[in-house]
Amino acid sequence: MKKRLLSILSLSLMSSVAMAQLFQARLVSSAYAWQRQDTADQSSNHLYGHQTVQFSLAGKTLSLHTYVQGFNDLAGPVKYDPKFRLYNFYVKASNLFDMVNISVGRQTVFAGVGVGSMDGGLVSAKFLDSKVRVLGYYGVLPPPQQKVELIGDTKNNFMTGGQVIVSPLDEAQLSVSYMRRNIQPEAYTAFRRDSLFNPYQVEIKPSASAEEYLSGDLNVELNHFISGYARYDYDMKFEKSSRVQLFTRVKVLEDLGLTGEYIYREPRLSYNSIFSVFTYNTLNEYEFGVEYAIAKPQEIFSQAFAKYGSVSYGDEDSKRVTLGVSGAYGSASLTRNLGYGGELSAASVSAGYPLFERTVMPTLLLSYAQYKLSENAGLENALSVAPGVVYRPSTTLSFDAQVQWIQNKIYQNDVRFFVRASYLFNKQLNLF
Repeated sequence: MKKRLLSILSLSLMSSVAMAQLFQARLVSSAYAWQRQDTADQSSNHLYGHQTVQFSLAGKTLSLHTYVQGFNDLAGPVKYDPKFRLYNFYVKASNLFDMVNISVGRQTVFAGVGVGSMDGGLVSAKFLDSKVRVLGYYGVLPPPQQKVELIGDTKNNFMTGGQVIVSPLDEAQLSVSYMRRNIQPEAYTAFRRDSLFNPYQVEIKPSASAEEYLSGDLNVELNHFISGYARYDYDMKFEKSSRVQLFTRVKVLEDLGLTGEYIYREPRLSYNSIFSVFTYNTLNEYEFGVEYAIAKPQEIFSQAFAKYGSVSYGDEDSKRVTLGVSGAYGSASLTRNLGYGGELSAASVSAGYPLFERTVMPTLLLSYAQYKLSENAGLENALSVAPGVVYRPSTTLSFDAQVQWIQNKIYQNDVRFFVRASYLFNKQLNLF
């Protein structure tokens, strides 16, 4: 089987290098500056710098994909070594025999209940004119902070699973997925004290934890007037239901729609972890909504909506009401929360309007809230304002800047600055 796989990849490489390669790259540089109040009489200035690089090199069949990020605190009082995170680095062979895709390397998996990052392989295949799709994956977990190395104990730190997606009708899609993940943290040393308070060094071996889930979900859409989604997750380690979700949207009239959603959730805990021994409550949540199209989508305000929801924590619950409008250039909303989670009244506005043939866009984020965390607590205020501007001189280059001002019980006058530059590059190459 290994020889056959290598032969397939070799043939794919030969066919790819005979064609021109498409090179795509996206470079994003950003900086975030603020002053932190460490104590009542002492503050420190911080300037965080991020550099993100995404690029791909794709031939007819084979392609290489990467996503890396560097980070450093450029002006903090305590200097740290720069951090480098590798999120994606994998090779993909696409459409082998017009039905199979294979990717090998560090990659992110999205397969129903199986979601996460791994260093391994993923294989997918389609059958019956793509009405049936099958996906399987196996890999070791990446080390903490996405370091450019393999995790120490690869045997006991892994993720595996699969998904089957069936589309019997154009209006319906059904999938069944499975995921198992084992986590065995590496041993470390720490100091402890004996009965006479003398320090001594011991080796700490954290216990292993595991997750194993089986899930199914269904998507249905009928004539663009009725759509629905259902999902069920079963925790195979704890042998009980983990999640139930039901959602529907119904268009009563062309401009009027009704929505409804119900979610049952158990806390997602790893088997044998320390958190699994604590007492916790099951959450039951539901929400009903009304959506009304008041104008065309390109108008300033094109849609109005209202939502009412409730979350039950067992003996207590929390209720919320939201009213708002949205459109091509922004949105505005009012929110009222009552119950176990405290009391909150809030208003928020977000807006952006393009100028000079869409090369410049001033933006504004504004929010105000009054809240109290318990029935007997005092009423607190919180205000945040974030004016900004986006400058796009071309389709490949953009600059963003934003000033963030916050005032609340903790920060009387907190000002932060954010800047970002993004460059997109595409070129047809003939390297081979």
